[in-house]
Amino acid sequence: MKMKKILPLSIALALILGAGCSKKAADSAMRNGIIAQTAMPEASDSAFSDFQTSGKGFSGTGYNGGKESSTTASSQSQAAERKIIRTGYMNIEVESLAETMNRITAMVQSMGGYISSTTEDARYLSCVARIPSSQFERAMNETSGLGKLKSKDISTSDVTEEYYDLQTRLDTKLILQERYQTYLKEAKTVEDLLKVERTLNDVTSEVESMKGKLNRMNSEIDFSTINIRANLPPNQTEQGYSLPDTGGMFRGFLGSCAGFFNGILFVLLYIVVFGVPIVLLIALFWWLCFGKIGLVRKLFNKVNAKND
Repeated sequence: MKMKKILPLSIALALILGAGCSKKAADSAMRNGIIAQTAMPEASDSAFSDFQTSGKGFSGTGYNGGKESSTTASSQSQAAERKIIRTGYMNIEVESLAETMNRITAMVQSMGGYISSTTEDARYLSCVARIPSSQFERAMNETSGLGKLKSKDISTSDVTEEYYDLQTRLDTKLILQERYQTYLKEAKTVEDLLKVERTLNDVTSEVESMKGKLNRMNSEIDFSTINIRANLPPNQTEQGYSLPDTGGMFRGFLGSCAGFFNGILFVLLYIVVFGVPIVLLIALFWWLCFGKIGLVRKLFNKVNAKND
């Protein structure tokens, strides 16, 4: 009877002790895990510093040889807006070049753009307009309405992947540049200082180059380009319609004829100046060798006489 009472008490006591030990073990494991996680960044930074000051540096465009950069750039380019560069070409026939240029300038300025270059002659003008991309289609339509449309062309270039890849590589280089600046402050020897400074200069140069290329791409994306060429109709000037200049055409014809006969005269003159002396020299050579004097002929006769 006593044994039956003692057995349940023993089992209950064993369960209580087991639960307490398990709790202590779990607390101990949790503390060890936290300590290990806290120590890992310090060890990583220490190893990173040793690796950097050893002069080995990094390879590739960023960490992991740039693989993360490419993956990130690809995912960004799919999720973000498309980056499109558009260029338009217009050739129109107008009645007045001055009026057309004024209308083009007013149109471009009203859309928030600007004229980057102009070329003007007596019969045509050419200009390059930079228009906000959102106004590109409107600008093309309004330009075609300035006169008689002769030709129109639009070219489009999708630079989305290239743009976001460059942006990601630039961000990675900026992080790397910041790290090197930190190492430069913490360098303890002159050798380490020189190594870090050389690498930092290379990274800074790459960063500036990437920034410049990215700025150019942003400019081409944000502002589309329209090349406009305007011509006057045939036989028309800025002052109005002009009849063909018959007198000028006749004078041109006479000038062409005079030039033709002048050329023939020069050919004959060359023949006389250079041809006659050459003919005389050939005649003299023949006279000396085979003519009356016949030096070569007499030599052959003597040789034949000896052989006989």
